Amino acid sequence: MVARDAVRQDPVSFDWDDRRYPIREIIAVWSDWGFAAGSPRKKSWRMRRHRTCYQVETTDGGVYEIYHDRGIKPGGGKWYLHSRLK
Repeated sequence: MVARDAVRQDPVSFDWDDRRYPIREIIAVWSDWGFAAGSPRKKSWRMRRHRTCYQVETTDGGVYEIYHDRGIKPGGGKWYLHSRLK
């Protein structure tokens, strides 16, 4: 689960392995509009990823990449922990 700021909608904490990780700083934010590996040769915008990616530092000094996969329906989507960098 990811808790988000009520106004900006940025992540403020995430849960992983039965623990809450408060976010101290958002280091970087980027959008991923690429196509998945193995996509057909002829591509459509509907086949693109619709992700907002964040590199964040938690209050314990850990650095993680998380992303929100918005999906194709408005208001939809799911959060993922992609990797721990530090």
